[in-house]
Amino acid sequence: MNAQRFFCIGVTALVLTASSFLCAADGDDAWKKVNDVIEDIRNPKVKPQSDDEAMGMLKKSLKEFDASYEAAMKAAPANPARWDVALFDSMLGRVREMANVPGPEQQPISLADIVKAADAKPETKSQASLTLVMVASDAALAPGGDAAAWMAQAEKHLKEYPAEKLNKMVEDRLVEVNLRTKPLDLKFTALDGREVDVSKLRGKVVLIDFWATWCGPCVEELPNVLKNYKELHEKGFEVIGVSLDGDKAELEAFVKEKGMEWPQYFDGKGPENQLFLKYKLESIPTMWLLNKKGMIVSMHAAEGMKEQVTKLLAE
Repeated sequence: MNAQRFFCIGVTALVLTASSFLCAADGDDAWKKVNDVIEDIRNPKVKPQSDDEAMGMLKKSLKEFDASYEAAMKAAPANPARWDVALFDSMLGRVREMANVPGPEQQPISLADIVKAADAKPETKSQASLTLVMVASDAALAPGGDAAAWMAQAEKHLKEYPAEKLNKMVEDRLVEVNLRTKPLDLKFTALDGREVDVSKLRGKVVLIDFWATWCGPCVEELPNVLKNYKELHEKGFEVIGVSLDGDKAELEAFVKEKGMEWPQYFDGKGPENQLFLKYKLESIPTMWLLNKKGMIVSMHAAEGMKEQVTKLLAE
């Protein structure tokens, strides 16, 4: 994305939620100035006409924000507006990186401080809690991460802030972390009568492909799946399809025509497919990759599939 487009669209999208919570600073001039700078970042009065102009405006606005925030903290450090500003500041990471304007080495207020604050607005605390949960989720999935502790943190957030508008992000991440921290348990009788048990495929790399014959993007991805299956199957690559079709005969004809030799889960419920709903998926095609231990290591297997599979086969 070019700088001009990022400034006009990306910055606004990134900080819209946080900045909408800012109070008027209760007449305090220092905090009113911070609020004005943030509003100008959200909705600049003058729209940039070029990438260079957009980048210059962004750098200038970030520096003005840092200076006004520092001044306000010195002038009125107990003003409740500080919590909203701190939340806004916590969401500027990508913007700062693009503009090459780093923030202070040590933030005056952390997200944890906001969550604990007695005088922060409930919605501000809710968003701070959500941000903490989402940031911590990456560490939970990293080697040596404590997934159980993270799931407890996520559940606590959902219980304490049930009205948070973005809670679906946490709920979806909970499903993902739960799936990716233990071997996938999947058993079924396939469309052609084969008994499928993923646990019996340990030692192989397995692609789980959620798809349907009526899904254009799924059909577009099929040649890539077929090619990789033919090239890598003898080396230990398996594919399992989960079809969201509703017509059994049509699915059988399609599978035969395309030469899809792998087993297909089919329950005839279309978009209400039981596995699709169980895993809280939202769209197809969705492709997962399982390593030789049966663990989901990628939920975006279509991206560089051959490279991903080849790497996993070599493990």
